[in-house]
Amino acid sequence: MEKHAGQLLCGGFEGTKVTPQAYHLIVEQHVSTMILSRKNAVSVEQTMKLINDLQYIAFTQGKYKHPIMFAIDEEGGLINSLFDPEFLTQSPGAMALAATGDPHLVYEVSKAVAVELKTIGFSIILGPVLDVVTKLSHQLVGVRSFGTTLEEVKTYGSACARGLKDGGLFTVGKHFPGIGNATVDSLLELPMIGDTLAQVKQFNTVPFEFLIEKGLIDGVSVAGCGVPNISPDETHACLSPLIINHLLRRKFKFDGVVISECLEMEALYHSIGLGQGVILAINAGCDLVMVCHDPRLQDEAIEAIKKGVLNGNLEDEMITASFKRIETLQKRLPKWTEIFPQGAASAKQDPVLFKNSHPETWKKHQALADLAYQKSITLVRDFNNVLPLSRHFQNEENESILVLSPLLSPIKWRSASSTTLFAGEEVFQGFGMMLSNHPSNSNNKNSSDNNNHNNNNKGKSFRVLHTTYTANGLTKLHEQLIEKAKVVIVFTSEASRNMYQIGLVKYVSMLCGANPSSNASRKPMIVIATSSPYDFLNDSKIGSAYLCCYDYTNEALGKVVGLLMGDFEAEGCIPGERKENTPRERQSSEGENSKQFKRRWLVDEFDLKRDFASLVKLWRDEYEPDGSDTNEYLDRQFYKRLHALLATSDQKHFVVRNSSLNILYGVVLTWVEAPIGHIVYIIVEKSKRAQSIGKNLNARAVRYLTKEKQCREIRFGSSFPLLIFPGNKSAKIETMSSNIGWGKEMSAKKHIMLLNNLDTWQVPSRILKELMIVGVRFDICNNTEQLQSLIKRSPEYRSYYHCAVESLQFRTPNEVKIIIALEPNTQGVIGSIILFTNKSKFSKYYPFIDQCVEMREQEELPLVGGIIAPMIDQSYSNLMDIFKYGLICSAITFLKNANEDVMQCLMIDVKEEKSLTSLEDIGFHIWRSYYDYYDRKMEKIA
Repeated sequence: MEKHAGQLLCGGFEGTKVTPQAYHLIVEQHVSTMILSRKNAVSVEQTMKLINDLQYIAFTQGKYKHPIMFAIDEEGGLINSLFDPEFLTQSPGAMALAATGDPHLVYEVSKAVAVELKTIGFSIILGPVLDVVTKLSHQLVGVRSFGTTLEEVKTYGSACARGLKDGGLFTVGKHFPGIGNATVDSLLELPMIGDTLAQVKQFNTVPFEFLIEKGLIDGVSVAGCGVPNISPDETHACLSPLIINHLLRRKFKFDGVVISECLEMEALYHSIGLGQGVILAINAGCDLVMVCHDPRLQDEAIEAIKKGVLNGNLEDEMITASFKRIETLQKRLPKWTEIFPQGAASAKQDPVLFKNSHPETWKKHQALADLAYQKSITLVRDFNNVLPLSRHFQNEENESILVLSPLLSPIKWRSASSTTLFAGEEVFQGFGMMLSNHPSNSNNKNSSDNNNHNNNNKGKSFRVLHTTYTANGLTKLHEQLIEKAKVVIVFTSEASRNMYQIGLVKYVSMLCGANPSSNASRKPMIVIATSSPYDFLNDSKIGSAYLCCYDYTNEALGKVVGLLMGDFEAEGCIPGERKENTPRERQSSEGENSKQFKRRWLVDEFDLKRDFASLVKLWRDEYEPDGSDTNEYLDRQFYKRLHALLATSDQKHFVVRNSSLNILYGVVLTWVEAPIGHIVYIIVEKSKRAQSIGKNLNARAVRYLTKEKQCREIRFGSSFPLLIFPGNKSAKIETMSSNIGWGKEMSAKKHIMLLNNLDTWQVPSRILKELMIVGVRFDICNNTEQLQSLIKRSPEYRSYYHCAVESLQFRTPNEVKIIIALEPNTQGVIGSIILFTNKSKFSKYYPFIDQCVEMREQEELPLVGGIIAPMIDQSYSNLMDIFKYGLICSAITFLKNANEDVMQCLMIDVKEEKSLTSLEDIGFHIWRSYYDYYDRKMEKIA
């Protein structure tokens, strides 16, 4: 057995050609496996020749029954051992692939990677990564993980493994038992997992167990990290029998190859020595021990194995089992006759590159990777709709986009195009060039009308300026460039490990006008996270837009340019985070599942004195984000009436708030007109959306209406009171209705009709003639008892008249009036209608009433009339229309005669098509449209 000790070693060396160390590993030590890394692989052609030469040495020795297995780390994104974009398809990394949300695409991309690597000569890929990242700030694994939940890592990890296997490679899942929540010990400088064995079984190892059950991994790579709460006496997990023999072998019944982490780690080297580490690793259950660099340590490892066998420190049964597991893989390798079909003469042949031998498949692989990169780009937020960027340019002179980027280590195959660049500055130089050369930029000399880009932004002219930033902060020149730029783009990379980036980005945000106390228009600032998507995920006040691209390869940055300029819409979603649905997706997300919510927020009762100012700010931010075309004086009148509405003592409303800062994150307004309860309006602060605030508010409101108010029907939406906010171009209530559990059972559409020029208005002759024929008389109601029987027969207007009667007590000149129609013979009340003005107490139920006027701030508030709730005795059905239009015309006439300055009047709550036509004949036209409710449901009262 000691003669075959090399079977248990995975060795590495430094050099792009066969070196004496590599020759020694094959000829003298007879290793079964070799790992190639960036120090060995600089191009596809060179790597193919190197592998071929090493295999030829083994072949001519006559001692190798099977070819050597060559392993590589090729995770995609920035974590690749071999970069050669001309002859090897560059694909996204694990988190970017998961961000596509498409397991089949992950499978296809992974299979393409495997097919190309196998053609080069590799047989083992150290992947997929099956660690679950459990902390947003954790960067030990970061974007190398498929996500933050077990389900995502299982789903995308299995898709990746299946693709790699089907592409012809042996898959080695890593890093067992899962280092997603490991932290680096500052004293030992070693990653540490603080979990107990029970915790590891329940979480960290779940993806490994899942893929093992599915037969998707041929090997497992055990992590080089400390596990003090599992094996306190072992320096690394790969030396722990509890981790490998007990958990992996017995509990999960894994009978594939187990590979240790590289045992040259300093912590192990100084604590017990490499030779002892090798013996402990094999006894713990490792089949292959990895020693990647030092030839002296590789010899020490082989000698330790030989001594262990001779001295009985390594049991024959264990060594034999390891040999068998390794040979099981070796038997699946190509035969020597396949590698060298012409014997020794085959070694002299030039390598055949996959791109040249399979051109159509190569194009397919390129298209798959391109699609994956595009679908991975994640737009986390764009609250103010700053994208596409071209909308901000007006072909004015010297308009520019400023790109600020950190200095990052360039990918190995990249080289700076200018010797004047600082080290790392070239990483984003390509991004600046792609942005400047985009077809939408008329400054781009290469663009032409023949470019097939699906956007309407051609002809816009802008310059792209690029400069870097460091931990030294911004200079005066930086600040001047920011001030002059029309748009600022700031790149970040692993900000939690480079804390200076956080402070700098916040300062740039302030320079761009992100001052919460200011209503000034903000300069668009886009923050782009190039690695960890968590840099500014939770700081929603930073930047006008925030997006993630997961790596800074040319492929990823090119797609960022496309998204910024509107070539496509973002589809990506950070794994483990809830994607903000598109309107179309929201419409299809109904059902019981949409009622469920994960986060529980404290919901308070609305306090008018405490919360009203914050409520106004919340609505202003929603409907006037850029200080747009609303009249400040009219808006104050709107909020004055809203204040009066919310002061109604017998109605409750609810908020989610930051009690420390006394600001509102969300509000729900309710209204009760028993037995019907209304959720009048829900609004959530933009930066806090998709965090279940709306669902918590909705749940509290429903509980209040059903349990406390005993309402038997709950309606989402309300026509009394009716809220239409300043700056809102449509009267439709803008909310996340389907996202909080409501459907689409809308009422019939209603309208608010507007009548202008009352000074010249007259009762239409047709209506006047018909009224004279029937002899009906109209008057002001002074005795509300006359209305009771009529109200009982018109329950839909009961609340309207109840509130109108309450307002009659104020008896001010412009207060509410009820116009009644009197039967000519008995003088009984056969109809009524409510008339009010924007200066009445009743106008609080329609706080938008004077938003239809055009005025300058210094002018006196003009008088606007409102007409609502026409009721007609059903026994006069054949005369119902003429009575109703007679009431409307009488109300207008009374309004006109009472005040010569009144110029406009609104007719609210109009729905019948016939009514629309008749009201248009009177002189009205549609001003706004709305719905009584957007959904309703009957509640079973316990």
